[in-house]
This record gives sequence, structure tokens and C-alpha cells, in this order.
Amino acid sequence: MQGYDETRHVTAEQSLSSLLRALAIPPEHIPYGLEERSRLFRTTLAAYAKRGCRILLVVDNASSADQVQPLLPSDAVNSILITSRDNLDLSARRHSLEILSTTASISLLQNVLTHTNGVEDVRVKEDLGSAEEIADLCGNLPIALQICGALLADFPSRSLASMKQALSQAHTRLGILERGTRSVTAAFDISYRRLTKDQARLFRLIPINPGADISSSAAAQLAGIEESAADRLLEDLARMHLVEPGDTWGRWRLHNLIRLYADSLSRECHVDDRRDLAFGRLLDYYVHGAHAASSHLTPNLTPSRWFMGQRDALRWLDSERSNLILAVGLAIKTGEYEASCVLANELATYLQQFHHADDFLAVSYAATKAANMSGNKTLEDQAISNTKKALTQLKSLEDAIKGFTTASSIFSESNDLQYEASTLSSVGHAMSLTGNFEEAITHLTTSAELYRKLRQPGLEGLALASLGEVLASAGKPGKAVDAYCDSLELLQQAGDLHGVGLVLGNLGLTRQQMDQPTEALRAFKSALAIFQESGSRAEEGKVLNSLGLTLQTLGESRDAIDCHSRAISIARDVRDHDLEGSALVDLGIYLRSISRLAEAADAFADAARAFANVGDNQRKASALQAEGVTFTYLGRYQEAVDAYSKAEYAFRIIGDGAGEGMSLANRGAALRSWGRLRESIEVLTAAVDVLSQAGGKTLASPATLQLGGSLAAAGRSAEAVQVFARAAEEFARAGDMLEEAKALLARGIALRSLGRFSEAATDLTHAIAVFREEGDRERATMARLHLDEIHKGFSTP
Repeated sequence: MQGYDETRHVTAEQSLSSLLRALAIPPEHIPYGLEERSRLFRTTLAAYAKRGCRILLVVDNASSADQVQPLLPSDAVNSILITSRDNLDLSARRHSLEILSTTASISLLQNVLTHTNGVEDVRVKEDLGSAEEIADLCGNLPIALQICGALLADFPSRSLASMKQALSQAHTRLGILERGTRSVTAAFDISYRRLTKDQARLFRLIPINPGADISSSAAAQLAGIEESAADRLLEDLARMHLVEPGDTWGRWRLHNLIRLYADSLSRECHVDDRRDLAFGRLLDYYVHGAHAASSHLTPNLTPSRWFMGQRDALRWLDSERSNLILAVGLAIKTGEYEASCVLANELATYLQQFHHADDFLAVSYAATKAANMSGNKTLEDQAISNTKKALTQLKSLEDAIKGFTTASSIFSESNDLQYEASTLSSVGHAMSLTGNFEEAITHLTTSAELYRKLRQPGLEGLALASLGEVLASAGKPGKAVDAYCDSLELLQQAGDLHGVGLVLGNLGLTRQQMDQPTEALRAFKSALAIFQESGSRAEEGKVLNSLGLTLQTLGESRDAIDCHSRAISIARDVRDHDLEGSALVDLGIYLRSISRLAEAADAFADAARAFANVGDNQRKASALQAEGVTFTYLGRYQEAVDAYSKAEYAFRIIGDGAGEGMSLANRGAALRSWGRLRESIEVLTAAVDVLSQAGGKTLASPATLQLGGSLAAAGRSAEAVQVFARAAEEFARAGDMLEEAKALLARGIALRSLGRFSEAATDLTHAIAVFREEGDRERATMARLHLDEIHKGFSTP
């Protein structure tokens, strides 16, 4: 029907003339009008049907319902098959053809070569890997594959690898897929020329969106129109098969070759389309959406009305995740450095809480580069903090490398040597966090050498500072000090006083590790002076907290508490909840060690709230656990039970079975001390189950011992004996003689209460021997007293 060719377009009236002749109607009997020809055509088809002759009419390449409506049979016997680029408004069964499968695409490629050159052309069979990649680069589109096959057939000596390499460059791919009068671009032009002005503009703008699909809302922002208008335009484009509906309604995607085509048109029309303004609107939409969604995930923030609730916010984040991640990088490439950092930070809570660690690392690492280029120190500190959190969340070196690879793809350096040095430094840091210290040291050393070649003392100094951190973690504090000293010299040379302060802080920590508190104090005080002078309050707070730890070692209680308190105050002023929580925990531990238990409990409770503000459920749970322990020491068992319950829940939602089990065990012990034995037994039984699933019987052994204690306290001595026996076996299997002896002591006491004196004596004798060997005089004496009572019972007439 040549429906899309303006010069060769066949009308329904012309088609009917040809069809009637084919059905043996003499030319002189064919009427002139469309309605008369259609009526005669249908009558003729019906006559053939009565004689048992079924006819299948194939109408190819129709562009409108008007072109085919008069050709539709009126009987129920004959059939018509219509092909079109568009969804025609006809009362007919529609069959949408999907793109070819990879296997079918490879077969099509092979068939083209075989048809042209014969069966001896075996290039596809000999290089199936390249054939598969060519199929993917052609988007499994038949016309693209046929052109590609024809180009290969023209030159039998050309390898598939060569064609694959040529097609791999996205900006030239459409130009390659041309041969003679056939081209992929020309095929797309036919549909594009039929679009209205508004349809064409939105079609051209869609490729600005960085991800594989786009929502109607985001498309509306791109075009600067109402969402309802965007929906109508997208539905029109989908009917023309220029866009495809996504997996869920309201999302749309472009075939990869159509995306390249639309993008090339947009670049040609960039003045009219104002691509820069379109991307600005899209970026604002993603930043505001991420901020609104984050408000539903972060405690103490007022939830945005943008979403109906947390579930709605999470649904949006999940569906837009790819676009949001890529938008961070696209913002960098377009010079929107601060917007890139803000978007990365808004995504941090979601990516961290829901364990998208590789994406968390990618956006955070890219944001550190963007913040550095913007010169915004606050954003840079924030991005560095998020990068460290992401690295600690990664489960393997492979995940870290994956994250940095993603980051490098969304932020490419212009200098290859510079990029190599930067990546080596990052991967080295990731390796150190996975415990692979030797390789980390190698990578960081190489990174420093590359920066030296580039004559960048500041970056070389930072690489050496990272090397110092790894050496310290690897148990090589002396070498770490050497690296820090070299780093200080380079950073001072580069005029990076902030970097000097950071390295002095790390030097202080290493001196502390080497049990050199006086030297540590000197380093911390020098760092403190730098940060106070520069007004870097967050760093000042961190150093004050470290200084407090050193003063604890020196026995300077009042000054130590003062430093921790000042650190907490600064953290609250600058809203650094991470620092606030860390300083509160350190203060709480010290207060507990000097028997200021009530104050310690308050500190741990405040720490839990601080960690909740940054979505750090791991440390929130640990702080709640510490709060529970402190309340237990105070004998405030109800508050202890409440704290353990909160810790248990926090550990559960992050999938930390060991933490959850330990919280259950502590809660069970507190319930026993509170006299609520039935609940204690129930909770400890659950603790044993959870810990067994999390790490096996060895991890569950202490809880098993506690369960035995609660059973014994409840007068259920026979059950207690069995549980103590199980605990003793588990400790013995783990090689923990002291804990095994504690279990034997407890079982011996329970056996004695049951009158099973001989068994009790055996357990107590073994326990006494171990306690004496381990120097535990108190328990040895207790066991001895019970054993003596048994012996007295035997000797009484």
C-alpha cells in the first residue's frame, strides 16, 4: 500500500481496482466510485466463499484505517492480514511484533551471508560471540541486521569483529547502517515526518533522560508541559511504535537505535529544543523527588506530601533508581556540580538502608569529584563521608571494584594517568576495607608514584595519607607514621592546610595505637589548632573526640569528658549526626567505666537517636545494646528490656541475625534478673534459634548457657541439666575451655539439686581444674564449695 510514501501512496480505490481484476471481474464491470467498488469487492468475496473458496487478503504497509477499511471482507469466511507501523483504528485482532530474539537475529545475519555468498561463508558460525554483539548493537532490529549482513557480504574478507568494532561507537552507528538506498535512518524518517510539532519535540527530548526508561512525569518536565499532555503525546508516539510502553504503566522506553536517531535530531534542533533548559528541568525534578522520598525514610523529618507514604516513596525510588544514579553523572558532565552532589546526598539514605552498596559507592565517589570541582568544602566532606559508609557496607572487593567502575563510567577523567592514579587510590582503599592490606598498600603506593610523576604534591600527599591509614590497619604503625610524615611535608608544600589537619589527626590515632599518648596528644592539638583557625567545625569536633580518648588513657577524666562534650556540641551545631553519635558512644563507654552509669545510659540513648537521623541502623542498634547493658548494671531492668527490644528490631531490619540474637539473649538475661522467668525462657529460646541460624551452634553457645540459667532459676532443673550439657559440648567443640567450665559448673549445681551427686562431682571437679589453670579463683572457690557439700553429704552417717 506504500502507506508512508507520499509519492507512491496507494489509495483504497486504486487497490480495489487491482483486487477486482485479480478476482476475474472484467475492467468494464468495475465501477468508478469507492463505495461501489467496495460493495462489489465484498459481494465477490462472499460468492467465492459460497463455492468453498476461502481467500486470505494481505494488505502490507498501510498507514491509516481509511486506506484499508473499504477492503475488509463482510463475510465470516474470508480473512485479511494488515501490516502497519501504527496501531490502526480498526475492529480487528491486533498482533504486535516484538524485536527478534538473539538467536533469531544471528540466524538472520547468517541467512543474508548464505543467500549472497553461499554456504561457504561461515563467518557467523566461526565467531558467534561477535555475531551476538552485532545483534545487540543492532537492537535485534531486522532492517539493521539485514543492512549489516549486506555490508559484510560485500566484503567476504571482513571479519565480524571489525563490524562489531565499527558499530560500537554510538555516535556513528546509524551512519554505518546504510547501504545503497536502504538505511535505518531513512526507515525512521518515514515515521518521524508524520509527527505533529509537539509530538516531534517530545520525541527529540526523551534521549536527554539518562536512563533506559522514563516516566510520564519526568517526560512532562523535559518538555515543560502538564503531565496529562505528556501522557497523550507519549501514547501517540507509542501507537506509531516510536516509543514503547514500559513494564509498568506510566513508564516509556526507546529502542536503542531509535534513541540514537532521536538524539541526533535533538542535537540538530538544539537551539529550538533548548536541551540545556530541558535537562535543568529534569534534574530539578529528580533532585526534588529524591528529597521528598528521602523525607519518608529519615526519622524526625516531616514527610513530604509529594508521596502518599513510605511505600509510595520507595516505589518511586526503585523505579527511578537507574535514572537517578545516571543523573548524578550527567549533572557533572554538564557542569552542574553542586546539583550532582545534592542529588547524591539525597539518595544516600535510600541506597544505604536498602543495601544498594555499589550504587551508593558510585554516586558518593562521583560526588566527591564534583564537590572538589565546585570548591564546596561542605559538600566534599559530606560526599567523602558517604563514600566511606558505602565502602564499609560492601560485602566483597568485587562489589567495591564494581562501584568504582560505575563511578568512573559516570565521571570520566580527561587525563588517563590522572584517572589511573585516582582509581588505584580508590580501589586500594576498598581493598583495605576487605582486609586485603598487602594489595591495598601496593595500589596506594603506585597511586602516590603516579601523582609524583604528574608533579601534583597535594594529591601525592593525600595518597600517602591513605597509605598511612592502611598501614596502620595492617598492624604496621611504624611505617604508617613514616607515610604520614611524608604526606605532611607534601601537603604543606601544596598549601593544603585542611589536608595537613586531617593527616595530623590520623597521625594522632596511630600514635595512640602505638601506646604513645604524649605524641598523640601533640598531634591532636596541632590538628585542632588548624581546624579552629580555618573554621572547619566538623573536623574540629572529630579531633576533640579523639583528643578525649587520649586524655582518657592519660587519666585526665575531667578534660576527657570536656573534649567529648565539646565534640558533641559542635556536631549538633553543624548537624553532623554521624560525629554526634560516635562522640556520644565514646563518652558513654568512658562514663560507664568510671561508674557514672546513669549519665552513660543517657549518652547511649542520645547516640541511638543521632545514628537514626542518618539512617545508620547498624550503629543505632549497637548504641541501644550498650544502653541496655548499662541499665542492667544499674538494676533498671524494665528500661534495659526496652532498650534491648529496640536494638533487636533495629538489627532485624538490617538483616543482622547475630546482633538480633545477642539482643534477644541480653533481654532474656535482664528478664531473669527482673524475676520474669517464664518470659526469660521464651526469649532465650528464641535467641538460641536466631543465633544458630546466623552463625551455628558456636555463636549460640552463650545464649544456650543463659537459657540453662533461667530454667534452673525457674526450678526446671532437669531441663536445665540438658541445656547446660549442650552448652558445654558446644564450648568444648569450639575449644573454649573457660566457657565450657562455666557450663559444667552450672550443670554440676543443677545435678546436685536433683540428687545426682556422682555426676555433679565429676562436672565440678573438671570445672575446678580449668578455673585454676585460667586463674579464675572466684569460680574455682564456688565450685569447690559445692563439691565439698557433696562430699559432706556422702560422709554423713
